[in-house]
Amino acid sequence: MTWRPSYLRLAPEAALKRLEIPYIYHTGRDELYEIDDRAVDFLTQCDGRTKGEALTDDAEFVEYCIEEGILEPLSAPAPTDIAIEESPYPSLRYLELHLTHRCNLRCRHCYLGKSRPAELPLADAVTITRQFSEMGGLRLLISGGEPMVYDALPSYLKEIRGLKIRRILFTNGTRINTENIEQLDVDEIQFSLDGWQEGHDWLRGPGVFEKTVNSVNIARKAGIPVSFSTMIHKGNLTEFDRMREFMEEVEALEWGIDILTVAGSLEEAHHGDVTVPYEQAAPLMAYAYGGGYHGASDGYACGRHLMAVMPDGKAVKCGFYRDQSLGDARRSLKDCWLTMAHIRLDELECRDCPVLEECRGGCRFRAPHPLAPDPAMCRLYGIDR
Repeated sequence: MTWRPSYLRLAPEAALKRLEIPYIYHTGRDELYEIDDRAVDFLTQCDGRTKGEALTDDAEFVEYCIEEGILEPLSAPAPTDIAIEESPYPSLRYLELHLTHRCNLRCRHCYLGKSRPAELPLADAVTITRQFSEMGGLRLLISGGEPMVYDALPSYLKEIRGLKIRRILFTNGTRINTENIEQLDVDEIQFSLDGWQEGHDWLRGPGVFEKTVNSVNIARKAGIPVSFSTMIHKGNLTEFDRMREFMEEVEALEWGIDILTVAGSLEEAHHGDVTVPYEQAAPLMAYAYGGGYHGASDGYACGRHLMAVMPDGKAVKCGFYRDQSLGDARRSLKDCWLTMAHIRLDELECRDCPVLEECRGGCRFRAPHPLAPDPAMCRLYGIDR
């Protein structure tokens, strides 16, 4: 369709976000496009009420936006309201929302520890999510415990439908089936896959691997993109080549791989039975690909744009810091975010390290103290400390 005589409208999956600078965010593809104020002025007028020829003569920009799925040309008026969501500084881009502490598994390594009955009420979960969207949020990470045991999950997903955020369900993959997949109105499902059959079941329990792979296939058949997260442990060290083949087979969007941190269940047992020395584990992180969401940026260490909310409504830096509350997100997510302390890279003890710009300081929780080097990242980049 020729755009000039057509009515131009911002596509449903495109959103205007003013973070540190203006962006267009495509929730369907998880793409962030930097734009200037002139583009903002133009795109806010693309509300399905006006023909393209009356809005601009910049054919190159319009055609690019149509090709990228940012704009859609329509043969008849189809009005919609367009707003630009404003972020505080720094921007809160990624919110990990723990709906419940309940879980149907008892994994050896769980950083949250034993399953507990605490849950976030549906109304609070919806309110916090709407606040996140209004603050210019990008990726909503729906987590637990196991979110599939949260009874109100279908209602929650229905309530937040239409918000200009990407909804990602984090799951162990044991509770998805052909009956409930239609209720999972999300943009992506991220599965925990901690090895091939032997390694995965060694960590998570007999029969879990088969259920997880079956759920992956159900999700793909339903047209929901999939991604994966893997922890390196003693039971999966020889299984990464087979897992990589599987990632290719299912066209996984991303594969996040990390080294275990001694927290939760690992504190309650002899963790040496599960964990792997950093020098042995670090090379396996090279199998990972994709963006990830909790990296550093703009001269700061990890967590610059990330926060988590626990099932009791308390906001924390991330799930590892679950006992260090930033406030009650049910009252004001923004106020909680503005109390967050952000660590600059030039404050770290390793600020003179030649690979600091690549490493970005690694995980602050895994480091011996807040300004110390992350020993796992030192091994990954071959730094002898």
